[in-house]
Amino acid sequence: MPSTYISLCNQVLRRLNEVEISDADFSSVRGVHALSKDAVKASLARINQAEFGWPFNAATHTQTLVAGTEEYSWPSNLKTADFNSFQILEDANLGSKNATMASMDRDEYYRYHRDTDTTSGAAGRGVPTHIYPAHGSAFGVTPTPDKAYKVKFNYFLNYTDLTLYDDVTRVPTSFDSVLVDGALYHMYMFKDNVESAQASYVAFEQGLKDLQSLYINQFDYIRDTRVRF
Repeated sequence: MPSTYISLCNQVLRRLNEVEISDADFSSVRGVHALSKDAVKASLARINQAEFGWPFNAATHTQTLVAGTEEYSWPSNLKTADFNSFQILEDANLGSKNATMASMDRDEYYRYHRDTDTTSGAAGRGVPTHIYPAHGSAFGVTPTPDKAYKVKFNYFLNYTDLTLYDDVTRVPTSFDSVLVDGALYHMYMFKDNVESAQASYVAFEQGLKDLQSLYINQFDYIRDTRVRF
């Protein structure tokens, strides 16, 4: 299980030989203890901003469609969606079968499908087969559904701010040291210790690269694109 907010703050404080924070005092701390909370949040935000698709931020959502409605809001905590993962779920009562939905861009939808979907009104047209990014924070399906079909898709969670002492980060515990190094950079900068801040920053950036190598820079296969003459 990922580490809690307070445990990370206390790791930072121990590295600086400062008194640790207790659970009871966590919400009301001041001075260097309050700074440790801000530093941990800043370090975590930097990690989450570094990549869109950290696997520890992966999530799945199921959306129930409404007859005659083509556009639906994204989950409130969504960062980015996998448009290749959309699937109509099987439901014997509705007559639907498991089917992967194809994606199309918004201009294509406007050009070839929007008028027909709009004309169908509340009755809808049938089982949706395509997904498209709607205007704003939403996605659309076409043809417009004629029943309450269910659509499942994968997405990645956005950064969630830490607040309570027992809030968790989602970053694997084995990489707590990366979070701590990032937090120490901010702590040392506050103390005008530029040399130590620079050392912490270098360690943090290297730890971030290690995270990317482990979780992001992976290849399912390699293809030789050289042409034989």
